[in-house]
Amino acid sequence: MYLALDLATCTGFAFGQPDTGELPEIGHVRLPKTGEDVGAFLIAFEDWLTSKVREVEPALMLFEAPILASSATPHVTRKLHALAGVTEMVAIRARLECCEVYPVTVKKALTGSGRADKDMMVGAARHYGLSPAVADEADAFGLWLHAVKTRHPREAGRWDPINFQRRAS
Repeated sequence: MYLALDLATCTGFAFGQPDTGELPEIGHVRLPKTGEDVGAFLIAFEDWLTSKVREVEPALMLFEAPILASSATPHVTRKLHALAGVTEMVAIRARLECCEVYPVTVKKALTGSGRADKDMMVGAARHYGLSPAVADEADAFGLWLHAVKTRHPREAGRWDPINFQRRAS
């Protein structure tokens, strides 16, 4: 089981078995608005993630590296980087392998372009038959898909959009 996370105030997630050809489950969690109170924000995330890890029992947890716009405020920067740290901490406590993946890699895995925007990511996820409620869910699926394609190269062909569409028909 792989658990992929698009870390943000609205954290998207995708989890599923990597070698069955089945689509993962996707969803998101909205973390509480805490203003500049980073501690309360991180406690809420740690509680949610610890519970999700117990529920899903992943062998691998992946998260998208925090890349910030130049306009990000200091407390937003602290929150996003701290989410990555808490993710790694929860993984270590659960004795899980944990990997950070850059957004350009995630975008390329799902759309074929490392420059894909949010609409392209959502459209590509829909092409696979998913119905992301928010763009963060599509990003998490792209992250999960990247892991499947790179760690299970024999399965990669079945995840080619053309082959996947034929199989779904």
